[in-house]
Amino acid sequence: MENHVMKKTPFWRLLVAGLIGGGTAVAPLVLLGFGLSTLIVIKIVGQEHATAAFGMASGISGIAIVIFGLFSGVIADKTRVRMGRRKFWMIAGSIGGAISMLALTYATSIPVFVISLCLINFFYGMVTLSFGALVPEQVDPEKFGRISGIMGAGGPIFVMTGQMLMGVFANSTLEQKMFAIIIVQLIGGMIGAFLIKDNYYAGATKGEKKSMGIRGFYPSFKQHPNYTWALLTKLFINFTNAGMSMLVLFYITRFHLPQVRIFEIMALTAPAIMLMVGAGILGGFLSDRLKKQKPFVFGAALLTGICLITFAFSSNVTWVIVGNFIFNFGFGMYTAVDIALVNRILPSKENAGKDISIMNTTTNLASTLVNFAAPALIAFGASSFGGDGYTFFFLVLAAFSVLSAVFVLPIPEMGSKLESNNDDVSENIV
Repeated sequence: MENHVMKKTPFWRLLVAGLIGGGTAVAPLVLLGFGLSTLIVIKIVGQEHATAAFGMASGISGIAIVIFGLFSGVIADKTRVRMGRRKFWMIAGSIGGAISMLALTYATSIPVFVISLCLINFFYGMVTLSFGALVPEQVDPEKFGRISGIMGAGGPIFVMTGQMLMGVFANSTLEQKMFAIIIVQLIGGMIGAFLIKDNYYAGATKGEKKSMGIRGFYPSFKQHPNYTWALLTKLFINFTNAGMSMLVLFYITRFHLPQVRIFEIMALTAPAIMLMVGAGILGGFLSDRLKKQKPFVFGAALLTGICLITFAFSSNVTWVIVGNFIFNFGFGMYTAVDIALVNRILPSKENAGKDISIMNTTTNLASTLVNFAAPALIAFGASSFGGDGYTFFFLVLAAFSVLSAVFVLPIPEMGSKLESNNDDVSENIV
C-alpha cells in the first residue's frame, strides 16, 4: 500500500467547503435540465425538430453519463499530484466544466451539444465526487450524519437560488444566463478547494499492484456484503424518486388540469425542496446523536412508499399536493442518513472515490430505466386493470420503496461487532 500523510480539514471548514463547492457544482446540471439545454437545442435545430433532437441527445448523453460515472471515481482515486487528488479535481473539474459550458452555449450542431453535455456532467461530477470523498477520508464516523445532511443542502439551495435569479432576470439572453452559472460555479469551486486540506500521495510502492483490474473494480460481495446491500437500497429508492418525473402527465391524465393550473401546483409545491433539505439536516443530526442509522433509512423509505400509494388511489389533487410534501420530507431524510451509512461501510478509504461513484451511478441508471419503462408500465396498468394506468405505476414504485427498506436490514448498525472495518487503509496512514 501507499504511505501518505493524512491532512485533516477542520470540521466546520470542510462543511462550508462542501456546501459551497459541492452545491455550486450540482446546480449547473440541474438548471440545464430545467430548460436551458432545451433552449440550446431549439437554437440549433429550430422548435419544429427540437423534441426529437432533444430526446435523441438526452438518450445518448444519459448512457454516456452512466458510463462516465462508473469510471470517474477510479480516475479520481488514481490521480497522483502534490496538491492532493481531491483538491486537483475540484480545480480541474471547475475549469473543465466552465470550458464545456462555453462549448455547449455556442454549440452549432447536435453532436457538439451531446459531447459538451457529457463533458459537463463528467467535470462537475468530479467536483461533487471530490467533496463527497473527503467525508469518509477526513471526518470521524460519529459526525457522518450531520455533515452529510448539511453538505447535501448545498445543491437544492443553489438550484433554488439559480431558479429565482433566472426568473428575476428573465429578459437576459441565454448566453448571459449561462455565463452567470459558469462564473458562480468557478468561484464556488475555487473557494471550496482553497478551504480544504488534502492528502499528498507519494506514489505506489514496489509491492503494490498498480492496477486493480476488472475483477477488483466492484467490491467483493463475499468480503464486503454491506456495500452491495447499500447499493441495492439506494438503487431502489432512486427508482421511486425517478418516477416523480411523471407527475405532470399524471395531473393531465387523471385530473384533466390545464397548463396554468399545473404551473400553479408546481409553484405551490416548490417549498417542498426546503422541507427536503430540513429533513436531511434533522435526520443527520438525530442519527449521529442516537448513533442509529437504519431506523431512519428504513422508516423514510416506507414513508415514501405510503405517499406513492396515496398517489395511486387519489381522486383529489389536494392529496397529491400533501403527499408531495411528505414524500420530499421522507426522501430528504433518507438521502442524508443513507449517505452517512454508505460512508461508514465503504470497503476502503483509499478507493473511496471509486466506490462512491459506483453508488452515485444508481441515480442516473434509475432515471434512465424508469423513463424508458414508465410508458409501458402505465399502458399495461390501463389495459390490465382499467383506469388511467397510474394506479399500477405508482404501486410498482411503492414496491420499490418497500424493497429499499428491506435491503437495508442486513447492514450492521453503528458500533455493531459485525460492522465492516477498513483495516487495509487505516494501518497505512502515517
